[in-house]
Amino acid sequence: MSSIAIVSSFAPSEDFGGPARIFHMRRALEQAGHTVLHVVVSANHLSKGVRPIDLVQVVERPFRASIDHMYNDVDLADRAAANPNITRAITSHLRGHNVSVVILEQAFLIDMVAKVVDTLGAALVYSCENIEYRLRADLERFEYLWKRPLDRADRVRELEQKAASLATVVTAICPTDQQLLRNEFGVESVLVPNGSSIADMPVPVVVSAKRAGEPVDFVMAGSSYWPNLEGFAALATPSLAFLPPTTRIHIAGSMSTEVLKWRDIERRYSVNASRIVRRGFLDMSELVATMHAARAVLVPVFTGEGSNLKSADALACGRPVIMTERATRGYEDVLAEDDEGVTVVSDAAEFRRAMTAALGGTRSSGSVGATRRRSLSWSQRLASLQTATTN
Repeated sequence: MSSIAIVSSFAPSEDFGGPARIFHMRRALEQAGHTVLHVVVSANHLSKGVRPIDLVQVVERPFRASIDHMYNDVDLADRAAANPNITRAITSHLRGHNVSVVILEQAFLIDMVAKVVDTLGAALVYSCENIEYRLRADLERFEYLWKRPLDRADRVRELEQKAASLATVVTAICPTDQQLLRNEFGVESVLVPNGSSIADMPVPVVVSAKRAGEPVDFVMAGSSYWPNLEGFAALATPSLAFLPPTTRIHIAGSMSTEVLKWRDIERRYSVNASRIVRRGFLDMSELVATMHAARAVLVPVFTGEGSNLKSADALACGRPVIMTERATRGYEDVLAEDDEGVTVVSDAAEFRRAMTAALGGTRSSGSVGATRRRSLSWSQRLASLQTATTN
């Protein structure tokens, strides 16, 4: 079996987002008999999630360098590509492990990775997680900088085009992105959708509707990424006063530290804070137990590209789910097979009405969506990755 390298700007982790995806990609490929190593290009020294076989390359920046945080990763990749020592170190490490396939997880690293695969004669797989330039152009409104060039997102598009053109195989995480890759960059792709770690965990036996000493009516878990905060803020506009004062929404993940600072939520601080229980980072077993104590899990995603991992977790947790049409992207096949307990809404007003209806109904204690839970196992969702990386 060949050795495979996964290149990204973050280390693998079983928790959330991109790190969780590459963690399970590695596991799936290792179970198929491959040796898999990670190359992490970062601005910081990393140890968590890094094994002896992996390689971390730290990109140095000038002291007090002015960085546009919206394009921080693009700046990091440009500096890495311009540093021949980094390219040589990565090439040497991959050659020492007989790597024949390189999986590029983020397009903005393509200038550096192209040099490496060209030297090694390795095959390149571009693992497209979303159409990045469209996302950046959309997100610029959250952090306006008058010094930012108007065509900054165009640079990201150039990198995506290069990655798609040079790759032997391109993978996409949802059918919508497959169509966009075809229309935007003229390439066909293999569908390798997201799954959920929760799908492989036993359904918890929850005997109480309380966690952390508070009742659990609703749960939302996510990072402090702008679309997560904006989505929740849409529910809280003008405030969460549409919910009874006794209602509790448990918020987990890094968004819990930022949610009350978001301008639209902070504006009605007292009303909103009284209905929110900020839980911080929870280990997976406690997160699942909290979800299972809830009337419904919330996925209010109204903007962004790609396919959300928090949607997979919500759909796999065994509890009713209220989610937007946008949040279902990448899980159309799963919902077509089993949509038990799932309410899909089109806008924030409809979302609030669904929450109110959930409070008015009888709180169920059983599990729903057993079929979709099985379908969302990472081993099933990543089955096509083996074919994509070996053909």
